[in-house]
Amino acid sequence: MEIVIVSDNHGRKEILEKIRHAYSNADAYVHCGDSEMDEYDLKPYLSVMGNNDWNYFPEYRVVGVGDKRVLVIHSHTLPYGNTVKNLVKLAKKESCDIACYGHTHRYDDQIYEGIQVVNPGSLFYNRDGSKPSYAILREVDGIITVKRKFAEDL
Repeated sequence: MEIVIVSDNHGRKEILEKIRHAYSNADAYVHCGDSEMDEYDLKPYLSVMGNNDWNYFPEYRVVGVGDKRVLVIHSHTLPYGNTVKNLVKLAKKESCDIACYGHTHRYDDQIYEGIQVVNPGSLFYNRDGSKPSYAILREVDGIITVKRKFAEDL
């Protein structure tokens, strides 16, 4: 299983297309919000609404990929200061194994209370000074790995 995880491209469609072509055999493409694009232009990415998006998308969604359930959310609506804790609480409520979020423009990959948590960083500008990034999540023989990828390497 392979999931492409992106967030916060802020209208830059060309980078999404490059990623999609580089991972053309992925099982799912998820967008954690702030695309500033409409649903038609985002296909095949499944997106949620970010604080800079229009009302095209749900606040969050659950995506089934293989035998995993993936929570996708921008996270701007979660209580500030405890984002990961509240994200995992929602993921457990929705019976998810993986929780993907955006908004912070900072990469994150951790397991919190048994939930794989991933923030791919921003495809526009990372607030920690790192280069624009996205993430590739793979599951092979029951083992989940997450790799941070940089847009400039495409």
